Amino acid sequence: MNLTKRPKAVFWDIDGTLITTEGLHYEVIRDWCAARGYILTEAANDELLGKTMPEKWAILESRLPAGLTEEDFRADCARAYMAGLRADMMRPAPVAAVRRLHELGVTQAAVSNGEAPVIEANLRVLGLWDLMAFTVCGNDVPSGKPAPDPYLEAARRAGCAPGECMAVEDSMVGVTSAAGGGLITLAWPEAVSGVEADMPGATLVVLEDSDFPWTVFEN
Repeated sequence: MNLTKRPKAVFWDIDGTLITTEGLHYEVIRDWCAARGYILTEAANDELLGKTMPEKWAILESRLPAGLTEEDFRADCARAYMAGLRADMMRPAPVAAVRRLHELGVTQAAVSNGEAPVIEANLRVLGLWDLMAFTVCGNDVPSGKPAPDPYLEAARRAGCAPGECMAVEDSMVGVTSAAGGGLITLAWPEAVSGVEADMPGATLVVLEDSDFPWTVFEN
């Protein structure tokens, strides 16, 4: 689909879209669980992908010894995750797009199911913290992605109608959230391997980095 009207704001997902950290998330939670007697396999981790930390805790709690708390789980994992972050985990093309949109005067924000300190750490390691007008985290809304709440909140904070905003996502969880909120939804998967990505609900799928719709922002 060709876009003809410049979006008033662009909202960025973080994990998988701006930075490749799914492996780090898994390692952090796997190690935390292992230290407490539960082995989180990669297959079992699939159930946690894309969820907020409270949602992950709700899944894991019954598999862990009694007496552990969600607060400790979230705090311990946040510290370990932030300690493991590296700038070379970035996706260069989307990060460059954030910088270019900033130069073009486009309002931008980060919208994630993650915790606020983790969102900030990601953006700081990428050098993008100062380019975001605000952030929306999983704790800011009643329901995280794939519910539309995070993107509806972002549009509200930007002072725009949802349809005037673009969301950039890499996964169906995020695409479902943004499209469900009525946003222009750009799917930019991490790897497509030359095969058309199946992203139902996306306004546009970026198969090559050069497919980003720059003309709508520059004209």
